Amino acid sequence: MSQRNESSELALAVMELIDQGHRRISRRLDLTRVRILRLVGDHEPVRPGTIAAELGLTASATSRHLTALEQAGQVSFEPDPDDQRTFLVRSSEAGRADIVATVEAGARVFSEVIADWPAEDVTTARLLITRLNEAWAGRVDPPTPTPGPRWRRAHRIEES
Repeated sequence: MSQRNESSELALAVMELIDQGHRRISRRLDLTRVRILRLVGDHEPVRPGTIAAELGLTASATSRHLTALEQAGQVSFEPDPDDQRTFLVRSSEAGRADIVATVEAGARVFSEVIADWPAEDVTTARLLITRLNEAWAGRVDPPTPTPGPRWRRAHRIEES
């Protein structure tokens, strides 16, 4: 099989893995909120703008998720002493406990899924998935297209 076909098959397998996990997990929790809680816990206190940038969220989506997390008692807000236009986010005890419980629950389910795998396969999968995540994180996305009328964007492309 050619490298291109192998890459396509790998991409499909990864998408299927993500889809399977998302369908089973997302019924019980909001994955974006889990990502926000983990980021806040790892870097607190943190500004909402940093959360948005790190997770690729809009300001509106970040605000919406932070409001829900605050209402659930998982984060708290405090004034930012360096910038009065914004605030800092900290995780609460409940938020930290929820992250630990979520990770433990995920690990239990994952352990059940791979229970019949030999230890060497688990190690190999972990190493390859870690490598894939690192490569993905290091990938530079192409610049976003310049906004404007479609005819103008098309003309700019032709000029390039």
